[in-house]
Amino acid sequence: MRTSSLTPTHERIARAILNLERRHEPAFVSDLVRNLGYAAESSLTATLHLMERKGFLLLQGGGARGRSRVARLTPQGRMAIGAGGLPLLGFIPAGPLTEALQQADDFVEPEELFPYRDGDFLLRVKGDSMIGDGILDGDKVLLRPGLEARQGEIAAVLVGESYESTLKHIYLDKETVTLRASNPKYPDLSVPAESVSIAGVFRGLIRQSVA
Repeated sequence: MRTSSLTPTHERIARAILNLERRHEPAFVSDLVRNLGYAAESSLTATLHLMERKGFLLLQGGGARGRSRVARLTPQGRMAIGAGGLPLLGFIPAGPLTEALQQADDFVEPEELFPYRDGDFLLRVKGDSMIGDGILDGDKVLLRPGLEARQGEIAAVLVGESYESTLKHIYLDKETVTLRASNPKYPDLSVPAESVSIAGVFRGLIRQSVA
């Protein structure tokens, strides 16, 4: 389904970019011109710049001896055409609390069957406090918002007015929440229950394969 600000022409261009990205190919403007049947690159450029101003794509590179620029869909552009995938919202520390990152900077489409729901999101792990659960530095963890975390579950936790974040096992009682790592070098952290909110409950991870 298109958003109201995505015209049929914009959608056609966005889907052409997506098709190239899904094949792990750069979406050169020259290729888009050919694939979409435009007479010349200049006839497509104005539309691409308009889409860039609206936040649907980014134009990168080019300018050297006629080298064609590359168009890349933004998260907003992907969402506008219902492209699917999981939003990657930044880093979650598996270690000391760090200020939370909340803005989607990329989308990830799992290459193999990976069950996820609308609203799920990814955060990239930074640190080693959860290695006892097989969660390593650089992994992307799948988190599901809106769930009530059960005792001992792993969750992305926001703490305090500054919304500092961490990925830990959580243990709740009436007045405090204990955040527990699975690496013994990190001590438990107990914080007032009223200062804690759950950004998402851990539901899986994606690890970059090494050739």
